[in-house]
Amino acid sequence: MSCIDYDKRLYVYWNLHKKTWSVRQSGKIVGHADLVFLKDCRFLVGKAGQARVRAEKKKNVHAGVSGYLAMNAEFHKQQVDRDCWVMYNPYKHDTFIQRTGVCDDKYPIPVTESGWAKLYILEGKPTVYAVNHKVNARYSTGLARKCKYMRKLL
Repeated sequence: MSCIDYDKRLYVYWNLHKKTWSVRQSGKIVGHADLVFLKDCRFLVGKAGQARVRAEKKKNVHAGVSGYLAMNAEFHKQQVDRDCWVMYNPYKHDTFIQRTGVCDDKYPIPVTESGWAKLYILEGKPTVYAVNHKVNARYSTGLARKCKYMRKLL
């Protein structure tokens, strides 16, 4: 990566053609990486792009993680109060959601912000790990009542 301004946000998204993470800042691609650490993260989904994916059944860049570049050591020093793996499927969900493996499609838990995120590749697939993400207490309490398996996870 080159020419990154550490005082400006990055937008990182999965590049379907290169099978790696693309890093964009101020509208320009500044690099590609297999591992990116971000802080003060927002999980963003463009509604118009999402509608186009659903209508055309063809993926496009409309979702990613925005945040400030962080270093590996900085990431691992953080106290972990809440963590989760995050996923996004434009055909099933309107937002990024917690990937629990249990009730994901039936009772998705939205993830819109986190203190820290690690974006990497695991077995050729994009993987996002969020640390200290924000959870709507009212939403998660109602969800736990609906899905008995979620009680253990919340």
